[in-house]
Amino acid sequence: MNPARKHIKEQKWRTTHKRSAPAMTGLCLFVLVIVVFTTLSCGGGSSPAPSQNGPQVVGNWQFTLTTTSTSFAASPLEGGFLLQQNGSITGQIEFSILLPSTSGGANTNCNSGSATVTGTMSGQSVNLTATIGSLDQSGNPTSQTIALSGGALSADNSSMQNGTYSVTSGYALVNGQLVACGTAEDAGNWSATLVPPLTGGFQGFFHSTTGVGFANQNFPVSGTFNQGPNIGAASATVTGTLLFEDPVSLLNDYPCLSTASVNGTISGNSVLLQIFSTNGTAVGQIGQTPGSGNPPAAVTFDSTQSGYVVHNLNGATAGNSGGGYVVTTKSCAAGDSGNLCLAVGGSKACNQPITLTPFSLSFPPQLLGSAPTTQTITLTNNSSAALSGLQLQFGDVDSLLFYSSGGGDFNGVPNFTEQNNCTPPRSVTLNSGASCAITVFFSPQQSCPWLPQPQGGASVLGVAPAMCPLPLTASLTVNVPSGSADADSEFSVPVTGTGLSLVVPSVPEIDFGWEALGESSGAETLTFTNQSPHPVTILPAGEPCAYSNSQPPALPRPPVSSGQPMVSGIQLAETASLGLISSPILSQSNTSPPSVNAPTVDFFCETDPPRSNGGSGLPNVQISHDECSGQTLAAFGQPGNSCSVQVTFVPQPATWAAAVHSNQGLDDFLELNSTWCGDPNNPAEPSCEIDSGRFPVEIKTNPPSPLRMFPSAGMDFGSVVKGTGSNPLSITLFNDPEDSSAGPVTFTAKLVTGADYLESDNCPPVLASNQSCTVTVIFTPTIVGLDPGKITFTFNTSTQMGSVQTIYLRGTGM
Repeated sequence: MNPARKHIKEQKWRTTHKRSAPAMTGLCLFVLVIVVFTTLSCGGGSSPAPSQNGPQVVGNWQFTLTTTSTSFAASPLEGGFLLQQNGSITGQIEFSILLPSTSGGANTNCNSGSATVTGTMSGQSVNLTATIGSLDQSGNPTSQTIALSGGALSADNSSMQNGTYSVTSGYALVNGQLVACGTAEDAGNWSATLVPPLTGGFQGFFHSTTGVGFANQNFPVSGTFNQGPNIGAASATVTGTLLFEDPVSLLNDYPCLSTASVNGTISGNSVLLQIFSTNGTAVGQIGQTPGSGNPPAAVTFDSTQSGYVVHNLNGATAGNSGGGYVVTTKSCAAGDSGNLCLAVGGSKACNQPITLTPFSLSFPPQLLGSAPTTQTITLTNNSSAALSGLQLQFGDVDSLLFYSSGGGDFNGVPNFTEQNNCTPPRSVTLNSGASCAITVFFSPQQSCPWLPQPQGGASVLGVAPAMCPLPLTASLTVNVPSGSADADSEFSVPVTGTGLSLVVPSVPEIDFGWEALGESSGAETLTFTNQSPHPVTILPAGEPCAYSNSQPPALPRPPVSSGQPMVSGIQLAETASLGLISSPILSQSNTSPPSVNAPTVDFFCETDPPRSNGGSGLPNVQISHDECSGQTLAAFGQPGNSCSVQVTFVPQPATWAAAVHSNQGLDDFLELNSTWCGDPNNPAEPSCEIDSGRFPVEIKTNPPSPLRMFPSAGMDFGSVVKGTGSNPLSITLFNDPEDSSAGPVTFTAKLVTGADYLESDNCPPVLASNQSCTVTVIFTPTIVGLDPGKITFTFNTSTQMGSVQTIYLRGTGM
């Protein structure tokens, strides 16, 4: 053929060639659907085809074999690369012989791997023979062939059609049994389609389906692919990059990755790529390893009129698995899966019908009860036709963290609400190019759950005060009835914000060691500070708390306007599992406005069981000095905006005996009951409200032990700049000779949990009675946010084996 004429034919093939192939699924934790439009050549890779006259079959081919037999569940030959020298053809093709299921389950993989291919070209006629390793009917190694005869090469060299094939018999061991894996009766038709090289730039989207907090978000993606040369192997290498960046704002919106590289293979229309983070760590995979499933390929490479597509448009939706993509970065430890769609050039193949901008809303922290702030989400019809029936939903998604019945756990009011100008407001209709606005209002109602739980608790309420203030979250979801570019019809925008308690404690947790009966710990000072622009009144002592063996009925809390509420200004609540202290109760709070009758969590004070049960009637954790009850804290920045209390651990007889028997410590919570009044000139703010411990303080003790800890069993490092070492803090361990189990303490193990804490000590292997040693810690955060840790000492005494004492470490990176 004249070279110029051949070039014209190739250009025409590039712009007009169309091909379709079945969508394929893959298996991994993370699913991608990808649309890619690439530069083209008639070769199978970046290397040029040998210069020769006549038709050419050099390149990457996708084979399809149809049969009238029921021996094959799918085409046994899949994809591979061919080389041609004059009329001689060589190469390799990946194969997978799947036996149909007889029970309706998954098909059985009988034999798979790479087949060696030889053949001839005569004019436009192609004849090939694929030779595969197999077993004979006695189980001995042999060869099995699939003869492909009479394939007619198209005039543009892009396809082979109308061929027939035959198979020689083969066997394989499946679950220890020798079974027929292709028989001489298997015959039918075959065809093949030339797959263009996967090379070029792309842009598109990743539609997340399972990521925690960002499922159904649609993230923009761009990058490049480059296919390696055709060497006649069953597959060719593919390398490239992924960039998760908003093309308008140029900001990374995807929380799992910002940039990544890919490295993998293409064979026929099947693509398998590994994903690597910037530090070289393998964090994901596009596609499923061939030979293990039905069908045995993950991502499919198809052509369109204006570009080329690597895709799995029937990939995983939420809760299912398909093509894979797993992320194990620290910011996305739980991983994600979804559909990735990428396109080169001007193709619309992977455009979604709608856009939601911005991709997420993040409200700055604001005080509880402050005037709502607003941000806007724009919904736009991105398609060429009108859309109707778009279902719009909005709501809090984490309210159960705060109260099991939903809504704010102090007044039942949601943290986020929305208003929109979409028409209608819920089942929306939009013309092509039209948009509407959804305005989100943020008015935080809580900063920390109450009931709180010990850190690491399993309950939905299981968040320790040290984790507070908690992010508050909501989600806007738009459901598209039809027309999405992947299998997921839901699109969402996550909304986050943080509520700040008006009064905050100096530390979220106080940790005590143990004390012998009749001893008292040193007093721990706890300071409460008003950070609001309004005065806050801490309630006076009120009625004394009483122990109850059963949960009493819920009683209404008197409204503020009716006089002084009959609750203590400071309450202690016991939640340890000793079975000695009353359970918490739920009471009803009449807040302002009076029409709101919403749930408020309340506690009885912690006490030792009453004297009738042999107890003292006194609490184990006592407020030894109180400068807060009945006081009004001035507004933030003014003198008198803080007050202090002192907390002391004084174990009482019954609780002490039960703790010794069970080898458990106590876990209490301190509640500060206060009232605050909003701006009288702002009708949106309530006049007054009982604050009721919006930021509780956890109070813990170690299990019974002869070891005493001074000044406490906890170290609070506060906020430290990331990468900077803190000032050292120290705790003294003292072997108390007055303890009932007094005697030498033999340390058997020490475990420091938390990589950002450097511990040193001068503790000997055996700490004699009436001796002490010192533990010193330096905190160097490597993350931003709460970065907890602990030091656990395991020891033996003459009466205790394998006992533990814990020093709790708390610091925040900034």
